[in-house]
Amino acid sequence: MLKIDDVVQKFDATPILFVGSGLSRRYLNLPDWKGLLEHFATIINQDDFAYSAYENKAKTLDVKAGIMPKVAELIQKDFDEKWFTDPLIRTVEGDMLEQIKRNGLSPFKAEIAALIQKKTIVNPDYSVEISKLAQISEKSIAGVITTNYDSFLEDTFNGFTKYVGQSQLIFSAIHGIAEIYKIHGSVEKPESIVINENDYALFEQKSAYLAAKLMTIFMEYPIVFLGYSISDTNIQNILKAIVDILDEEQVSMLENRFVFVEYLPDAVGAEVSPFTIMIDNKPLIMKKIVLSDFMLLYNALGKKKTKLPVKILRRFKEELYNYTITNMPTTNLRVAALDDTRVDDEELVLAIGKVSDLGLKGLKGIDGNEWYRDIVLGDLEFTADEMLEYAFPKVLKQNSGRLPIHKYLAESTKDFPECKELAEKLNFDTIISPSIKKQRKSRGEYISVKQIWNQEKASLERATRLIAYLEEEQIEVSALEEVLKEIFSEDVNALQNVKSAVRTNIRRLISIYDYLKWGK
Repeated sequence: MLKIDDVVQKFDATPILFVGSGLSRRYLNLPDWKGLLEHFATIINQDDFAYSAYENKAKTLDVKAGIMPKVAELIQKDFDEKWFTDPLIRTVEGDMLEQIKRNGLSPFKAEIAALIQKKTIVNPDYSVEISKLAQISEKSIAGVITTNYDSFLEDTFNGFTKYVGQSQLIFSAIHGIAEIYKIHGSVEKPESIVINENDYALFEQKSAYLAAKLMTIFMEYPIVFLGYSISDTNIQNILKAIVDILDEEQVSMLENRFVFVEYLPDAVGAEVSPFTIMIDNKPLIMKKIVLSDFMLLYNALGKKKTKLPVKILRRFKEELYNYTITNMPTTNLRVAALDDTRVDDEELVLAIGKVSDLGLKGLKGIDGNEWYRDIVLGDLEFTADEMLEYAFPKVLKQNSGRLPIHKYLAESTKDFPECKELAEKLNFDTIISPSIKKQRKSRGEYISVKQIWNQEKASLERATRLIAYLEEEQIEVSALEEVLKEIFSEDVNALQNVKSAVRTNIRRLISIYDYLKWGK
């Protein structure tokens, strides 16, 4: 009799998880697709049969992508109309209201995102399972594909890079490791959510491009389907797109690569068996695991490990890719002499080019985002003198002659006249622009960093903007430091991943922090 360990040991690589809403229901108590639509149908019409009425109507209409997307389309139409005329049903605020007003965002999608974010509370009954999943993600999970909108996966899989929606995935240089592909959208981008008939039609139009993009991943990695029903139309359609471009021999290669995990509440232990699903008359054979205790699966997956953490492997792939197309080293891809004393024996070093020409030239690859982040985290392993001598000239040009510099001057041992000249111009009044000063009244009754952050951090754009409205004497350096470190603890690459307006806000706060802590 087959065991889970037997299945995992046949994997020739660490697997990709293909995650559905079952995992969100288990760990966050979030509703499934039908439950989500029932919630909004009831808001439109306070009646026990509100959702049933929409479902019955959908069955009488021309359905192009299944009943559920048609039901969602009908509910969205009525909900949006009511939302615009009835302020009592509105729960979104801030940036989301602006997106609805300025960019035509559907209130239905905005409210879906807000509801999911509000209800995203980890179920303490499964804290041990979640901890185990986070642990095995470091070396035993290559990546994740999901149709879920919530943030559970990116919150749990530390250091994974996230791609939202088909467009971002198709037009990005994906590396196939330590990445999360949210192919049906995500709560932080409500406009990306795939839920109604038109959304699915557009998704279907691009499915061939998506399948082609994911093909290498499907052929190189085992795929574990988790949190889905085998009859789920999302899975059926994606598998169809994959199978359609494979011949019979290639389809047969997937047999030991595809594993479908089925949750059965009363299951004792785990039952493993072969399973066949027909995709357009093509038999797709896979393994099926039936269980109720996911720890059995996680423990088995944890025994299949890469030598290095997957996020490090992804960094290597990304840096090599970037170096190949730009011929520019960065601080992540170190370019140094083999006898460089700053490189520990335990570190993995890749040298490209003539060793005699390398030295500290890798410092020239630092960009503005890394410079700003280092002010807060100090995570670049270079001295202040090295930063000012080698990285400063280039980074200054890239950032329009403005750069936080007080920290490095305070820690430097050499003399840097040009840097000191810049520092003399950087004080609280010059960091805060005239437009910010004019809008200070917009902060309302807020008088401290902590007060603003505790109340407003659900909207990073608003919180970081309001903090800059405070007077200098109202900004406590330690509180500002806590805020900045929390931002980077959520996403170490926050400055690269947020929208430009938020990036500007965060950089402004880092400049204030740099001045107040080291320059004042």
